[in-house]
Amino acid sequence: MQFSEEFLYHIWDAQHLKKNLTTISGKKLVIKFPGRWNTDSGPDFKDSIIQINGKIVKCDIEIDLTSYNWKSHSHNENPEFNSVLLHIVYEDNGKYPYTISEDGGKIEILEIKEQLDDDINKLIKYYSGEPYSEKDKTCELFNKMNIDETKQFLTKMGMMRFEKKIKRFSAEHFFSDFDQLLYMGFMEALGYSKNKYQMLQIALNNPFIELKRFYVDGMTKEEFIAILICSSGLIDHLPNTISIDYKKNWQTLFQRQEYVNKASDIKWKLFRIMPVNHPVIRILQVADLLYDSLETSFFHNILKLFSFPSENFKLNDFKKKLYGYFQTENNYLPERYKLGKTRIDTILINIILPLAVIYALEKKYKQLEDVAINIYQNFPGLPANYLTQYMEKFLNEDQKKVIRKRAIYQQGLLKIYYENCQYYSCDNCSNLNEPDSKKKS
Repeated sequence: MQFSEEFLYHIWDAQHLKKNLTTISGKKLVIKFPGRWNTDSGPDFKDSIIQINGKIVKCDIEIDLTSYNWKSHSHNENPEFNSVLLHIVYEDNGKYPYTISEDGGKIEILEIKEQLDDDINKLIKYYSGEPYSEKDKTCELFNKMNIDETKQFLTKMGMMRFEKKIKRFSAEHFFSDFDQLLYMGFMEALGYSKNKYQMLQIALNNPFIELKRFYVDGMTKEEFIAILICSSGLIDHLPNTISIDYKKNWQTLFQRQEYVNKASDIKWKLFRIMPVNHPVIRILQVADLLYDSLETSFFHNILKLFSFPSENFKLNDFKKKLYGYFQTENNYLPERYKLGKTRIDTILINIILPLAVIYALEKKYKQLEDVAINIYQNFPGLPANYLTQYMEKFLNEDQKKVIRKRAIYQQGLLKIYYENCQYYSCDNCSNLNEPDSKKKS
């Protein structure tokens, strides 16, 4: 069976691998967190957490069909790939037990051809030698469901997606406290599709704990803004809505301050970007919020939003507090550039709620856990994006109405897309709604 590297990405992301993994050099390998799929230049997965011979490390991962692709793709000449510590290949066709990076480092190789789990092996065997053909835009899975079954199924899928996010943040919590986790997730979400990783780099290059120390030492709000914008290189890419006076002031402050003196080489994607989505605008939208949180705790300030008696909890009241917290007045931007409710909702669903559950489990705060899950299960549907619009092609009109009512249904639909539809894995998808007892048999 011939398949693309994208199929290998799915295998890695969903961890369709055996439990006891061994690298080509003979080292035992445990995957704590597969990482974030990188759609930009550089390694395929960023910030993975792996354990090699008992040592836990955070690293980047490159995935290729063969180990020789490392050279044929010129990764051995590209410094961007020096952060890679694990080279995933379907088949190892190299002469040595390691892949060599541009700076001469030894990279462990994991050949997965004989280390795939049963589900993927069955899929490869079943489709081996069959020519690819475009599927009709129908879905046997949803065609068989009535409305109640659709709700029940998507709730199940949505909770599985939520649990996967909790697992991801729990793995990252090994390296970062809750302030830093929220800060990283928050900044990444503000990058939208084009600059997610770039915005995350700001949070990684300027850790929250360092910013708190700078705050104690007297860092002003203007210096804080200057650090974020100048150290990231965005000072050279300001949108037209920012006056030249602001630019001169930030440059002067950055040169004078003694907290951060080195600018990072972040490759921003700004071509044809909407003005409101410009990274500088996003930073200015949340600058007051982040700076004010340095006095206490970003995460614990967020937790105050959940301070409702469980018996009197009302979702509408929670949403008012949520929007009021994020949509603060801003001296730099006009009113129309406030952080939108849709983006706040997305941050809530994807970042705040999973972190709140992790914190509740860690501290044994059952009431907080229940409230966070209750919000996730009952939060109204978010505006459709291109993925949910694509998936709606497989639904009837009544099912489409259901999807739009709750965010958990949309999250369930996204889980199905990311793990099955984008790989045309219809057979695997059809098994999702089978009872667990039947799956085991």
